[in-house]
Amino acid sequence: MADPDRHSITSQILTGRRASAKFDSDGVRIIRSGQQVDIPLPAIEAVRAAEPRTVEIMLTDGTVHRVEGDNPTATTAFVDALSAVLPEERDPSSRAVVTDTSGPRDPGLYVVGAVLALLVLGYIGYAVSVARAHGARVVGVITGLLPLLLGAAMLFSGVQEAFRRVVLARRGITVLAEAVGREGKKNVVYRYTTVEGDDRKYSCKRNQQRIHVLYDPQASWRAVHADWLPFVLGRVLVLILGSLFWLVVGVVMIFGVLW
Repeated sequence: MADPDRHSITSQILTGRRASAKFDSDGVRIIRSGQQVDIPLPAIEAVRAAEPRTVEIMLTDGTVHRVEGDNPTATTAFVDALSAVLPEERDPSSRAVVTDTSGPRDPGLYVVGAVLALLVLGYIGYAVSVARAHGARVVGVITGLLPLLLGAAMLFSGVQEAFRRVVLARRGITVLAEAVGREGKKNVVYRYTTVEGDDRKYSCKRNQQRIHVLYDPQASWRAVHADWLPFVLGRVLVLILGSLFWLVVGVVMIFGVLW
């Protein structure tokens, strides 16, 4: 068996659009959206580059895990490094451990979805009525939808951020989180342990090995990276003021035909 010190030296992280994989002396960890797969090294029968950017990890029980990398060079390097640390003897009894990391959904999202569906239906009916009554003026109704949607999205983000920060300021707990992989090309996935001993995941666009995460012990989906308070207030203020501007523009363009 390869020397454990060598494992840590040759360890690599393969990042792709839908999953990421890394390995060390304990085994391979694959992170997908809502799922984590831990594979002991003795459970790996072989590893190969099935395609220029795709790695296939074949287990002793016949299971195959595929991970797509960013480029062929990174894929080849990952295959070579992982192959070099595989033990000489495989263990057919060793199995991969699949963990569901998807947290519960915020119930408020379902309410928001229903409201949005009703608004879309109402908008379509309004546009049809304007087209019949005013003809070409329906162009303003359709064009005005863009700033209206932009303003609504900014307002929703600002209010959501403000509410989340207020709740976390009242009962949030700050812990240290460590990067364990990537979710897509922009978001880094961090893992942290709650005071109750539960492992949780948090993803954001920060690209650091460790960050401080502020989480809500009563709602696992509510967590943010700990930021300086004036920075948070400034971001919320910009979102809300910007949203009001675009909302006014959109409302004038869409409903100006009534004035």
